[in-house]
Amino acid sequence: MNARNKRVTYVTVLLVIAVVSALRLVLDLRSGDTEAATVWIALLVVLAIVAVTLLVVVRRVTACARQAARHRPGSLVVPGFTTAEMPDIARHQGATARGWMTMGGSPVAVVVTPTELEVWGRRDDAPRWVVQRTPDGVTDGPAVYGGREVPAVWAHDGLAAVVFVPAYRPLRATAGTVGTDISRAVAELSGTASAAGAR
Repeated sequence: MNARNKRVTYVTVLLVIAVVSALRLVLDLRSGDTEAATVWIALLVVLAIVAVTLLVVVRRVTACARQAARHRPGSLVVPGFTTAEMPDIARHQGATARGWMTMGGSPVAVVVTPTELEVWGRRDDAPRWVVQRTPDGVTDGPAVYGGREVPAVWAHDGLAAVVFVPAYRPLRATAGTVGTDISRAVAELSGTASAAGAR
C-alpha cells in the first residue's frame, strides 16, 4: 500500500468513526441517555483535536520548506523536524533557536546549494547558519526526538552541524517512523541522489 492509499485509508477510518460517533450521540440524546452521550461527545472532541493537530503539523513543515524555497528558487529543499540537539547547535553557531522546542519536533528546512547546506527555521527570511558541504559530511545516526532516540540525518563540516528528522511524509516523521526517508535525505544532501530521484 503506497503513501497516498494509506492516507486515504486513515482519513476514511477517521471519518467513519466520526460519523458513527455523531449518530450514536444523536440516538443517545434522543433516548435521554446523557451518560452515554457524554462519552460520544468526548470521543468527538478528541477526534477533532487529533485532526486539527495533525493538519497544523503538516502545514507548518510544508510552509517552512516553501518559505526556504521561495528565497532559494531552483534549489533542492529537504523538509524536516528539529531534534533535541538543534537548539544547542544553533547557540554554538551564534544563531537563534527562536521557535524551536528543546525536545525537537519544530519545522526546519535544509536548502542544498553547490557548496553549502543552509539551515532555515519557520518564517525565516535568511538561513540561520550554514554547513559547508564536505565529502562524507552527511550521515545517518540516532538523535533525540521527543525524549527518545530515532533515526536522523547528521550533516557536519567540522565547525557547524545540522541534525534533523526528514519530513517528506510529515505525519510519519512526527512519530519518528521515517523509514527510507533517511537514506533519501542523506543522498540528496550529499549530492549522490540521481536527478530523476530527487523531488
